[in-house]
Amino acid sequence: MDSLLKFINMRSNKYILVFILAAVFATVLFSACSKKGETPDYNANKSALSHLIDSLTQVYNAAVEGNKPGNYATGAKAQLDTAIILATTVNTGNTFTQEQVNNTYNNLLLAARQFNTKLIGEVSSEYLVAHWKFDGDATDATGNGHNGVLKTGWVGSSVATIADGGTLPQLGPDRFGRPNMAYTFNNGSLIQVPYSPSLNPGSLTISMWVKMTANTNGSYMISMRRWLGYKFNLNGTGVPFFTVSVSPTTIYDRDAGAVNVSSIWTHLAVSYTAGTEKFYVNGDLVKTWTDVPGGALTLTSPVDLSIGNEMPKEFYNLTNSLDANYFYGASYFIGSMDDIRFYNTVLSDSDISTIYSIEQTP
Repeated sequence: MDSLLKFINMRSNKYILVFILAAVFATVLFSACSKKGETPDYNANKSALSHLIDSLTQVYNAAVEGNKPGNYATGAKAQLDTAIILATTVNTGNTFTQEQVNNTYNNLLLAARQFNTKLIGEVSSEYLVAHWKFDGDATDATGNGHNGVLKTGWVGSSVATIADGGTLPQLGPDRFGRPNMAYTFNNGSLIQVPYSPSLNPGSLTISMWVKMTANTNGSYMISMRRWLGYKFNLNGTGVPFFTVSVSPTTIYDRDAGAVNVSSIWTHLAVSYTAGTEKFYVNGDLVKTWTDVPGGALTLTSPVDLSIGNEMPKEFYNLTNSLDANYFYGASYFIGSMDDIRFYNTVLSDSDISTIYSIEQTP
């Protein structure tokens, strides 16, 4: 089927109306142009047309209309169905010449290509480094291999009170109430993703759904070495913050403005590139910062990505308070998260709006 669609995409782009008009009037036009008294040859070879009809019927039957990547736009199937029906009329009839059969075949290809343009694709898939859908596990849905591992994390306000929270992230209901389709975090639990340079780019966009059930000092949602790399967190009043280091001595800590995330599912997104940092809430741009020159720093001492906590336990220094990775007190998220996307580019405002539109329905 993929080879068929590739072949379809090589054809010239026409509107499906071309096929409809051609199929309806093909017989009339042929008859009008034939010489008086000439007997048409109806012994046409229809094998190619028949194969194409069968193949597109399979495509039609498998296609699903909706607003998700992999779906087709509403109304697309009806158009393809009309094209298949008209082509079938020619295929099963016994008063069509080879020229008419060939024209029908070509016009059906055009209709199929038009149908293929209605396929909804993933938003900026070429820049999508990781997508943790949390549909039953912490696997990276992009196939790039950035799979997460469920881990316990530190709790406590200082090294003197530090303890292992002893709790793993738990599968729970997502924003639509579907069981085991999101992860809940508590007691410092986290999802650990092995470090990769692709998760440490100079420009990035993070998109996610969150439901904070209790506020802690920091509420880290996603982090790579805290403020020494980058972190996306909520402050004590639920305001989204994004902190990024652009050099060993330059760190930008910016907020989303007058926004407070509470105990309802909320879509958050942030993008950063040299000179611009943007925050989005439920698909809308809410804050833009331009006093942020310099691209995000590439870590010289890589630390694994952490979802739900500052850092994985093994990366902390618990003895030297001058060490950059010293434990200053636990900062972890309490609540649920879902559909976390990580891009290695800055998405447009319309891209963020599209992601929100796609993900706001089951």
